[in-house]
Amino acid sequence: MFFIAGVSPKTIVVDKNKKLCPVCGLARAYYKRIDHYFSLFFIPLFRVKKGEEFLMCEICEQEIKEFGFGNCSFKSTEIAICNNCGKKLQLDFTFCPYCGKPKK
Repeated sequence: MFFIAGVSPKTIVVDKNKKLCPVCGLARAYYKRIDHYFSLFFIPLFRVKKGEEFLMCEICEQEIKEFGFGNCSFKSTEIAICNNCGKKLQLDFTFCPYCGKPKK
């Protein structure tokens, strides 16, 4: 007999009201939290650790600290846009990690 158990992260949207992103200026940022759950046979049973809330933009896909931009690196020389899906990419990417198409 064997058991499959472990601790896995789960992202929870704390506030479903859209906030303005200070980086891109769009109202697509949400307050989220990453909690860790103990799982048995891939079924989360109970929360082991409650994470801290943070603001994350769906477009930028970066965590945004409320006082400053934290570890975001949004310089125009470091970002490219995928022509297929519109997601932001690093300049050294050859293929888009979101849709798999080659960067043009």
